[in-house]
Amino acid sequence: MNVLIVLFEVLSGVLFGSLALLSDAIHNLQDVFALMLSLVALYFMGKEPTPTSTYGYRRAESLGAFIGSLLLLLSVLYVSYEAIRALLTGHREMVGLPMVVVGGVAAVVNGVSAYLLHGDRDLNVRSAYLHLLGDTAFSVAVAVGGAVMLLTGWSLLDAVLTLLFAPILVKDGLSLLVRSARILMEFAPKGYDSRTIAGIISSTDGVREVHDVHVWALSSSEPYVSAHVVLEGNPTADEIGRILREVEGKLKGAGIKHVTLQVEPEGFPCRTPCP
Repeated sequence: MNVLIVLFEVLSGVLFGSLALLSDAIHNLQDVFALMLSLVALYFMGKEPTPTSTYGYRRAESLGAFIGSLLLLLSVLYVSYEAIRALLTGHREMVGLPMVVVGGVAAVVNGVSAYLLHGDRDLNVRSAYLHLLGDTAFSVAVAVGGAVMLLTGWSLLDAVLTLLFAPILVKDGLSLLVRSARILMEFAPKGYDSRTIAGIISSTDGVREVHDVHVWALSSSEPYVSAHVVLEGNPTADEIGRILREVEGKLKGAGIKHVTLQVEPEGFPCRTPCP
């Protein structure tokens, strides 16, 4: 439904020359793109790793988000440029009626889509629901702007609305760009860092010290951790197993999806300075 609305708004915006409709289409497209990425991620997460792609294709989600956010930001720059040019020349075609009709249809479709997701407790679905509510408000603003244009005859309101929408579009686009770039650059996911992870591991009885801690993510919902763990004394195999199970349980309780630990006895030489 939302893909059709985006196509409808783009075609209408181009046909009638409405920058506000194109801006609303970009805003809707950002959320459609995010939902499509979630579906693509679910598909690729189901594919088995191979000997050459040992992590599978989980980074496809972030790669697609990075490229898509760049394209969306370029689209915002284009419609903003056209809006500024219209204000400088002081001339715009009267597009009030198309804005009312197309904006109204988009508001209804977005509202229905939001209603279909209403009440779901899944965090991803909840996020999509809130985004669709924002899309609905955006489309209502376009329709109201069109009505004001029809009543006042102020054709430049189309360009003014576009520039008012631009900061919101840039903010959303940059947010998606930064989130995807952090995953591709293997930064620690939001809410995690090496010191926090080292603290969780060190709080386990039998652990003397922790070093070479790495925290990264394969996708927006898959934090990974690897670390070297130095154990006290000369623990037996049963004690080592108990310590590893406890550490892994604590990390997974903190939201880590995959844990890799290298166990080292006291005095084991570190390749990097030990803490």
